[in-house]
Amino acid sequence: MEALMMTLGSGWVSGVRPYFMIFLLGLSGRILGLEEVPAVLQRTDLLVITGILLLVDLAADKIAYLDSLWDAIHTVVRPVAGGAIGYLLGGETSTTTAIVMAVIGAAAAFGAHAAKTTTRAAVNMSPEPVSNTLVSAGEDVAVLVMGVLAIALPAIAGLLALALLALGILLIIRLHRVYRGLRGRRRPAGAAAGSD
Repeated sequence: MEALMMTLGSGWVSGVRPYFMIFLLGLSGRILGLEEVPAVLQRTDLLVITGILLLVDLAADKIAYLDSLWDAIHTVVRPVAGGAIGYLLGGETSTTTAIVMAVIGAAAAFGAHAAKTTTRAAVNMSPEPVSNTLVSAGEDVAVLVMGVLAIALPAIAGLLALALLALGILLIIRLHRVYRGLRGRRRPAGAAAGSD
């Protein structure tokens, strides 16, 4: 059960900052000697690579429109990272468990990624640049808290991840309705202008 909750929490984090979650797991395993963290995540080369990618990720996410391109590129990367972490966390028991954990991790990561990209696309429509940086900083804080919880208190992280995924789905639905409403209003105005 602990591996499942850790997978949910780390999967959610992977959907927002995959390099951070891999780096945090590896560093925690190495420094704290956590048995739950697979040895492959603690390798020095992996820690260096994910550390560098984490810095690039943090920088790219603060720049309006570049963040949307970065999100598009990571539509595959984030769920794969969540799935890989889930597989590694579940791999200690059996192959079947590892596959189930991989699917759960990938699904959690994809859900978080979908909510993030939808929200950021909406924020990028704002005329001022400050909101993008504020939202990105908020994501950084959420990721830090959830990442630490996934390692220290996996049960809380798992429940929180489920709640955040449900909120993300509601947010996506709401933003989609607003977008459809705006498009619907624009069409009659364009049609009226064309008939004049």
